[in-house]
Amino acid sequence: MNRDFEVITPRPSFLLKVLPLVFGISSGMAQTAATGEAVPQVTYSEQGWSAADRDVFYTTSQGSRMIPYAWFKALRRLDVDRPFGADQLQRYGYLSNDRSKTNPESLPVGFVIDGNASTGDLGMTCAACHTAQLEYQKDGVTRALRLDGGPANADFQQFLTDLNAASAATLNQSDRFGAFAKAVLGDGYSAAKAAQLKIDLGAWVKQFGDFMGASLPAPPWGPGRLDAFGMIFNRVAARDLNNPENFRIADAPVSYPFLWNASRQDHTQWNGGVPNGSYVQALARNTGEVFGVFATFAPRKTPPVGIIVYTNNSADFDGLQTLEEKIAVLKPPSWPRDIFGIDDKLAARGKPLFDANCGACHGEQPTAGHPQTWITPVDAVGTDPKMVLNSGRTSDPGLFSGVPLPPPGIGFFSNPAKTHDILAKAVLGSIAAKAFVPQGGVGRALKQDGLSDLANPFGTAISTLNDLFKPASTAGGAAYEARVLRGIWATAPYLHNGSVPSLWELMTPAKQRTSTFMVGSRVFDPKNVGYATDQSPFKSGAFAVDPMNTNGNGNGGHEFGTTLTVDDRWAIIEYLKTL
Repeated sequence: MNRDFEVITPRPSFLLKVLPLVFGISSGMAQTAATGEAVPQVTYSEQGWSAADRDVFYTTSQGSRMIPYAWFKALRRLDVDRPFGADQLQRYGYLSNDRSKTNPESLPVGFVIDGNASTGDLGMTCAACHTAQLEYQKDGVTRALRLDGGPANADFQQFLTDLNAASAATLNQSDRFGAFAKAVLGDGYSAAKAAQLKIDLGAWVKQFGDFMGASLPAPPWGPGRLDAFGMIFNRVAARDLNNPENFRIADAPVSYPFLWNASRQDHTQWNGGVPNGSYVQALARNTGEVFGVFATFAPRKTPPVGIIVYTNNSADFDGLQTLEEKIAVLKPPSWPRDIFGIDDKLAARGKPLFDANCGACHGEQPTAGHPQTWITPVDAVGTDPKMVLNSGRTSDPGLFSGVPLPPPGIGFFSNPAKTHDILAKAVLGSIAAKAFVPQGGVGRALKQDGLSDLANPFGTAISTLNDLFKPASTAGGAAYEARVLRGIWATAPYLHNGSVPSLWELMTPAKQRTSTFMVGSRVFDPKNVGYATDQSPFKSGAFAVDPMNTNGNGNGGHEFGTTLTVDDRWAIIEYLKTL
C-alpha cells in the first residue's frame, strides 16, 4: 500500500453512535433478531478458531457474579423507558452476540450467566474486554471485521456508573420498584416477597454503590481503558477482606492488552508482574482477574490455630482453564490486505529498519530451555509511571496478619503490607485449595503442564509462581513490558495507557504527538494505523494528554525510531502490517 493511501472517510458522527437508534438497510447496517439494534455486517479475521471455539470464548463463565440476572433483566434505563440490557449494551461499546443454545438470553459478547437465568448471576468473562471490531466503508456499505482477542473499545466506567444509578433509582422510586418487583417475582408476587426483595436489593445497591464510590475516578477512564490492578486490589484487599480503609481511587487506567500469543510470554501484565508460560501460571493471573471482575471471595480463619480457608469463592477454575486453552491457540489477525491493500516493497524495506531500531525489545527471543516461550523485556522507556507506581501500593493485610508471605517472601505479613502480596496470597490459596481435584480446572492445568504424575504436583507448580503480581524494579524508572508485535496493527491506541492514537504517532517524537484526540470510534485509519480520532460515540470520548506524565495520561517516552527520516518511519509501519 502506498503511504499516501487516503484515510477512510469517517461516517457522520450520528452513524457512529452506539446508541439505540434505528438504521435502514440502505445504511449497511443489519439488525440482530433478538434486539432489533443496528449492527454492521460482520466478518471474522482468520485467527485459528472455529465458530465453536469463538462461541466458547464468548459464553464460558469464569465465576463472575455482578448482579442477579433476574434483577438485571428487570432493570430499566434512566434516560429512556427501555430495559437496561435491551440493546445488548451496545451504547457502551460492547459487541452484539446472537441468541444461541449457549447464549439463550442474547447477552453481548463476554457477558454470561453464572448459573441459570432464573437464579444465577450476570457476570463478565474475558471476551467482554478482549474482543475488538473495526469498521470500514465498502461500496457505500458499512462493514465490520471482528478481531478476537483484541482490545475492546467499551466504556466500562460508564456502564458501571449507569448500572449503579439505575439500581439506586429502582430502590428509591416506588413506581420503578413496583414494576421491578412484578417483573422479578412474576406469578409468585406477593407484598411480603416484594418487601424482602427490596431489602435484598437495598443490600446489593449499598455494597455496589460503596465499591464504585470508593473506586471510580474523575475524570473517568474513558473508552477502551480500565485500571484493572486498582479495581482488583480494591476488591480483594478492601472489600473481600472487609478493610474499607484499603480503598484507593483506581486512577491509573491502561488499555486492554491483546490476548493472542499471551501464553508465549514469560511475563504478562503491563508492569510485567506475572510470571507466565505455563497453564498453572495462566490460571494464577486469570484468577486474579476474575477476583477483580465481581467474583465472590470470602476467606476465613479457623480457630484456634488460625489456618485460612480459601474455598469460599466463586472462581470457576474449570471455566478459566477452558478459556485459557482457547487463548493458547488464538493466532494474531493478519492485516486485511484485501480491504486496505499493502505496499510489499515498502514493507520489505522496513524490515531491516525494524530489526535495527525495534528488534532488541520486540524481537522473538526464546527463553532458555523453553523455545516456545518468548522473553518479554520489562524496561523503563520514559512512559507514564502511574500504573507502575500504583501497583506498588500498600494495605492493611487484615485477615492475613501474621500469615506467611507468598513465595519467595521470607517471614510473615506485617502492617502495612504490599497489596500485590495480599492478592498473591488470595490467588495461591484459592488455587491450592482445588489442586487435588483431578477433573477440575486446577487439575487440568497441572496435567497440561505435565505435572500430574509427580508426587507433589502443586508443590512443583507453585515454584513457578514466585513474585506473583510483583512489579519490576522502578530503580531506573517505571518499567513496562515490551511484547512481540505480531498483530500490533489491530491494537490501537498505543502505549500501556492508550495515550498515542496510531502507529504513525508512536513513530514521532513525543513533543509532536497529538495532545488531545477522541477515542472510542471503530472507524479504521489504515494509513496511520489506528482509529478515527475526530469523533467518538461516547460522552467521555475526549482524551487529554498530560505532558508532565503525572496523572496517568502522559504520552511521553518510547521514542525509538523517531529520529529516522519520514520515509523510513513509514517503511517500518508498513512492515508492522505484515506481522
